[in-house]
Amino acid sequence: MALAKLDITLRNTEAAISRLQVHVAEAKVLAPRFQHFIAEMVMLRLFSIFESSVAELAYKLAAGATYTNGSPPSLNIQANSVNGSRWLFLAHGRNKPKQNLQWTKASYIRESVQHVIPDTEKFVFNIRAHGQTIEEMRRVRNVLAHQTSTAKANYRDVLRQAYGANVQVAPGAFLTSTTRSTTRKIDWYLASTRVILRDAASGS
Repeated sequence: MALAKLDITLRNTEAAISRLQVHVAEAKVLAPRFQHFIAEMVMLRLFSIFESSVAELAYKLAAGATYTNGSPPSLNIQANSVNGSRWLFLAHGRNKPKQNLQWTKASYIRESVQHVIPDTEKFVFNIRAHGQTIEEMRRVRNVLAHQTSTAKANYRDVLRQAYGANVQVAPGAFLTSTTRSTTRKIDWYLASTRVILRDAASGS
């Protein structure tokens, strides 16, 4: 049976992110409130793409797929198939099987794969190297998706770091603002997601 290829995941991710970039670019001619709304919807979709893509990369690596540089992963145990990888992540090496795997935070990703893909692997190393960016995106996504007191508090921390003060800025305005930088946050998140996933799959 042919091994699954990480390149296919990356190509699909690239295509999905490119579509989001078109929506964001086309929205620039609209009134600010519509730009804000579209940026928020794009952010939600982008983080969903990140979650599913990083999970797919992990499943493929656990089943023996090579990195995009051609090097094989050094696994603690290899799954017989991509579908079998999830069971390994949930149960292998654990006193009690996990109920769910989490892909929204660098530490969660590491914990999800750690008994199968060791910390020394480039997949884990590179995901952890991008941990701060992943966490920032997660906090922006969470305030849009959940609106809980915790999500709001974490989003305020993002604003405080971005603006250097306690400010009140709606997520859509934050994502599209050029007040602090010529690069809008939504554009930076789109580009960063590409980089993170490429690095996770690179093997270097």
